[in-house]
Amino acid sequence: MDSIDNRLVFREAVPEDAEALHELICEAMEYYRMNSGIVHDVLESLTEDIESVRDRIKRHHCLCVYHDDVPVGTITVSYCDNPMKYSFSNMTGRVLAQYKDCAYISRFAVSRDYRDTGLGVALINEALKLPIATRSGLTLLHTAIANTKMKDFYINRGFRVLDSEDSRGYERGLFAYMSDQDSRNNRTA
Repeated sequence: MDSIDNRLVFREAVPEDAEALHELICEAMEYYRMNSGIVHDVLESLTEDIESVRDRIKRHHCLCVYHDDVPVGTITVSYCDNPMKYSFSNMTGRVLAQYKDCAYISRFAVSRDYRDTGLGVALINEALKLPIATRSGLTLLHTAIANTKMKDFYINRGFRVLDSEDSRGYERGLFAYMSDQDSRNNRTA
């Protein structure tokens, strides 16, 4: 991957990065939780252990940004062979049923010192360039609707809110990025 500048380096995480990524994710998700008005024990990201992070690194695409060998940003992109697993309403189902598969973004975290610097934009852009995201033409993620900053961030990157639900005790939006390039080839209809 490319360097943004001489201090920041993008690369895929390796299992040995799990402990440092766990710390980064916990710090960033606590910030997200507070800004979203979410009670502490609801977010999976705040209850996972280092072994779960290590497993995610092994099984999915975990992109990281490093500054002097310290992770300052991360995002995980997973493959999903059935987008309908994210459907919770007829409205959502109509959109998701058009696709055979999709990419799903999770554990998007930027360290306190690098927030509002453009690093998050660079990370999401890199995630959307991964073959897993471009091949299917559909990338999904969830975020708290109450977190206006994150909601606007995703909308400004080309995501749209498909629907929202509150099964986890807070209103969670399902956001979709639908790339125009060859996504028709991976649609079911």
